[in-house]
Amino acid sequence: MSRGWTGISALATIAAFAFTAARADDASIWKARQARFSAYAAKQGHPDARIARVKAQTAALIAKAAPFDPAAIDKPPVIWRASAQPVALWDGADFPEMIVVPAGEYTMGSPDTEAGRAANESPRHRVRIGYSFAVGKYPVTKGEFARFVADTGFHPGDSCFNFEPGDQPRPGRDFQKTGIDQTLDEPAVCMNEVNAQAYVNWLSRKTGHSYRLLSESEYEYAARAGAMTPFWWGDDANAACAYANGADLATKALMPTRPAASCRDGFATFAPVGSFKPNAFGLYDMAGNAWSIVADCWNPTYERAPADGAPNLSGPCARRGLRGGPWLQNATTFRSAPARQLRRRRPLYRPRLPGSVDALEAGRLFPKQALSPIPRKPPDTRQFPPYG
Repeated sequence: MSRGWTGISALATIAAFAFTAARADDASIWKARQARFSAYAAKQGHPDARIARVKAQTAALIAKAAPFDPAAIDKPPVIWRASAQPVALWDGADFPEMIVVPAGEYTMGSPDTEAGRAANESPRHRVRIGYSFAVGKYPVTKGEFARFVADTGFHPGDSCFNFEPGDQPRPGRDFQKTGIDQTLDEPAVCMNEVNAQAYVNWLSRKTGHSYRLLSESEYEYAARAGAMTPFWWGDDANAACAYANGADLATKALMPTRPAASCRDGFATFAPVGSFKPNAFGLYDMAGNAWSIVADCWNPTYERAPADGAPNLSGPCARRGLRGGPWLQNATTFRSAPARQLRRRRPLYRPRLPGSVDALEAGRLFPKQALSPIPRKPPDTRQFPPYG
């Protein structure tokens, strides 16, 4: 596999971007976040009643559903919505906002006729996700990950592959120093699955709920949000600037040889999460801005892929799957089907994909049974099993 792109004349200046737009003050960002959580808590209250209602309604809908047919790959998705509006869950201002994704069934992968598809998007296969689950409303932000690091003293590593040239991890790079000036409300990047797993384990300990990485089939289902088209917004790759942060004319001005859309999305590099339109499930940045690490081991095809939403843990688990696409790639990457791999070069700290940086999404399931929770206020009896 090639090392992304080379010979870019603007590389000498990329590490010291001169941003003309005013950068939001980090303290103001966090203050606004705390105010938003206070408003959420005052309006929503304790979520147990909402969760119980969603669970009961989901179970009733699935009980009436037709038996699962693995051969029904040409049928449209089925979504068992327990609520007309997205259901929000939020454990605190330090933690990610979550949106409940309804149970459902869809066809994973892409047809042979889809422009830009790759062989690893096949064979197409039917997946039934027979449970509702909560997904990060946005990618995990730099500010959220920084809260974890400050609380635990976790060392996230000191090198990673990013947009800068070279075929070795870039020294002196971590989520705080990616080579681009980032605010707290932009995606946490320079990640690997060790960082990601440590973060979701911390969320579980702090909140008393079981957080985890999404499986690849859960991610694609959540990204499609009921769409059968290549992109969650439709068929038009040229419309990407309205829906996802990718390589646009501003990016091309920095990286002249980089393929880019002939439009402007408002951001040359990273964008604050939530800057673009959400999909039909109310999720933001499921395409674009940064790659998302998933729980699956990397596999070159879907030959042994689970059909129930679980991660595929067969194959070379030294490599993990990625979804979503970064700001420096064009719209082909933002289709719902593409999968990429995060490759191991060191025992703990994995390099980024060629020419990219990674983000992560937290996932959370509804409980099948109540277990003894970690004490918290107010008292909460929820615990979450690892997978449906």
